[in-house]
Amino acid sequence: MAAKYATTADLAERWLCSPDYVRMIIRQGKLSAVNLGGWKIRWDEVYRYEKEQEKRDAELLRQQRIGYIL
Repeated sequence: MAAKYATTADLAERWLCSPDYVRMIIRQGKLSAVNLGGWKIRWDEVYRYEKEQEKRDAELLRQQRIGYIL
């Protein structure tokens, strides 16, 4: 059975960033997690965050293409 939770190290490896960056996202409230002797993030929450980021990136790209950047 696959793990239901990811750690900050798991996400840092997946996103090619540092575990500190993942913890910063958690502290900012952008990614929901629980601290059980280390941060644990549900995989469905990871997928939700990634989808949200994908939408944000697509909108920024669209704005760049039409010459409008906030």
